[in-house]
Amino acid sequence: MRPTPTTGRLLSVVVVVLALGAGLLVGLGAADTSELLNETVEVDNESDPLTLEVEFVDEFNDTNMTETGVDVTFYNETEFNETGTNATVAHSLTVNGTESDTIVEEVYFEDHAALEYDTEYRLIVEGEDADVERVEVSGGLLGGILGYNADGSPGFGVGVAVVAIAAAGMARARGGS
Repeated sequence: MRPTPTTGRLLSVVVVVLALGAGLLVGLGAADTSELLNETVEVDNESDPLTLEVEFVDEFNDTNMTETGVDVTFYNETEFNETGTNATVAHSLTVNGTESDTIVEEVYFEDHAALEYDTEYRLIVEGEDADVERVEVSGGLLGGILGYNADGSPGFGVGVAVVAIAAAGMARARGGS
């Protein structure tokens, strides 16, 4: 004979379902416009230019969209540390591309009066993370390549973790312990 569900078991199932729904909403929210790169950069007259490479995904999230872009903003590092994105913008640009494009932009500090050699800048790259596969920055005094890779996006992992927790909770509720 099968035991009748108790209030505790039903409450456990409700809590698990709510946790699953909340986790999936967090995972879906991760696909919004977000900060893809946040790094300190510096250039001198021998290491100019700074090179940005943006690789867009094979298929955009929005099937009606033919082009998208990322916003690139340079802030003075000292000001940025004090006021965040309220700091004065030293330089900004948008890198646009279509599906499967890899766009390379070179930012020559000598061509922009507000960008000075031997000064640290905070470089912020923002865009729709679901539409951007990779962002890399090289050149300057970086000592290597800085980058964002879509494989590191948090949304998928959060969804999997919530599903695993929900499944464990439902199994426990069915098991009667």
